[in-house]
Amino acid sequence: MARTLNDYLKRSERASSPAVREVRAVFDQAYSLARQIIELREKHGLTQVQLSEATGIPQAQISKIERGAISPTSMTLAKIAEALQSDLRLVER
Repeated sequence: MARTLNDYLKRSERASSPAVREVRAVFDQAYSLARQIIELREKHGLTQVQLSEATGIPQAQISKIERGAISPTSMTLAKIAEALQSDLRLVER
């Protein structure tokens, strides 16, 4: 019996199918972006409300981005990056 999600994913034939791996890759990428935004926001000591005020992006939208519920546009990412004194970069996979 699998004890963790990672154990299950390693043992499950379905979880290792190409279709599931593709969906997980998209999820992992979106979640990675969300984690980076959260970490930078917290590093700067900002709440979602304060980030909202600094960017003009509604707090509800920032919350959805941080939860990975929506994918931000490039303009939204640029505003967030500017407010967090950060750069946007494309990184080779």
